[in-house]
Amino acid sequence: MLVTVIIFLREAIEAALLFSVLLALCQRFDVERRWLFPTISTGVAGACIGALLMERITNSFDGTGQEIMNATFLFFMATCAIIICLWLSNFLRRDKPELNDRLSTHISWVFILILCLAIMHEGLELSIYCYSYMLGHDNNLAFFIGGILGLGIGISFGAIVYYILVNLSRSTLMKIAIFLLVLVAAGMSSQASLYLIQSGWLPFTKTLWDSSNIISEQSLLGQLLYAMIGYEATPDGLQVVFYFSTIAISLLSIFLYARRHRI
Repeated sequence: MLVTVIIFLREAIEAALLFSVLLALCQRFDVERRWLFPTISTGVAGACIGALLMERITNSFDGTGQEIMNATFLFFMATCAIIICLWLSNFLRRDKPELNDRLSTHISWVFILILCLAIMHEGLELSIYCYSYMLGHDNNLAFFIGGILGLGIGISFGAIVYYILVNLSRSTLMKIAIFLLVLVAAGMSSQASLYLIQSGWLPFTKTLWDSSNIISEQSLLGQLLYAMIGYEATPDGLQVVFYFSTIAISLLSIFLYARRHRI
């Protein structure tokens, strides 16, 4: 049951962190939230359809379709996170950040895309685990209890982050949101590179370190760090390159964009 709790917790925390940050931004910047329910419904439907087609997806690209799909999702999500950071950087130098209707509509579409992809990605990961568990175990009660506990902790974490963020000043919220989203984008880029390595599209490189004795990926702290900063106890060299390259590109883009639109 503990393994089930950890797996559901990891997937729930990743999605909950994104939800909490984006909902806090919507609340403080008066962005319409009518897209929320359709986005969740579309993401869940997409995850269900993907689960039904998983055998075909897995067999595509010479048996690496699942890894390619996951990497594609993660790269798109990382790009969306960076776009949101660029949008926020446009207001960092303003005393009274305000949105016009056109900009609000455009950023809402980015919110919709990243959350849809997040729900589909996490939903597919959980569906694969659920299917594998059902095939090899008979104790479904422990599985359901573990899943509920994992999801409950993850949702509670997201709610706490949301209420902390909405009570911050706008400038502080923007800075923290940019900080978190850049780290989330870097973590997604690192995960995507790992999928591409597993698929053979990128070469294997040497594992740079092993910090599992300090912080285990299976611990609660390890799962929190995994969701927030893309923590890996035994990262591949290319993962580290993708991680820090994403941070560097994001910060440079934010600096140049903010400078160009400085008021």
